[in-house]
Amino acid sequence: MRKALFIRGGGLMLIGMLLMSCATTSSTAPPEETTTSPPSAATGALQPMPEKDQDARRQYEIERNRFIYEDIFFAKNKFQLDEQARALLSWKADWLQAHPDVTVVIEGHCSEGGRAEDNMALGLRRAGEVKGFLLHQGVARERLTAVSYGSERPLALGEGEEVQAKNRRVRLTIVEP
Repeated sequence: MRKALFIRGGGLMLIGMLLMSCATTSSTAPPEETTTSPPSAATGALQPMPEKDQDARRQYEIERNRFIYEDIFFAKNKFQLDEQARALLSWKADWLQAHPDVTVVIEGHCSEGGRAEDNMALGLRRAGEVKGFLLHQGVARERLTAVSYGSERPLALGEGEEVQAKNRRVRLTIVEP
């Protein structure tokens, strides 16, 4: 019983000390600081974003998500781009041209099966094919890095062609500054 009272008393003491430190901190501010006008952009406070800027930001986020999450898919044991892949990559190249500050990692992936070294090589060929296409579209080389994960990072797990087809892909990941 005494131990419980001691613990409660200690907790109350801590709370009291915190309240006193907060009161001390706020009372040391000069009077002119406590009577200033509402915060503005000059003082670093957040201001509401104008509606047209909000719309532009929303549009950017929608396009950015499409850029990241729409993968380029490949046939089994192939690295050549088909027409669907070329159409999507054309859009991605245009998006990169419109956002010159964005750099990307081009990730090559493979389905399970085969030797690990062969899958790494095929993933790199797929990433290289996508990089070559983007370079041909005018995207600067220093903005593009191609890597292979082989079959190490599957998107889908399980058996069957439908599942494995989801893993034969290239994903473009934006490098955050």
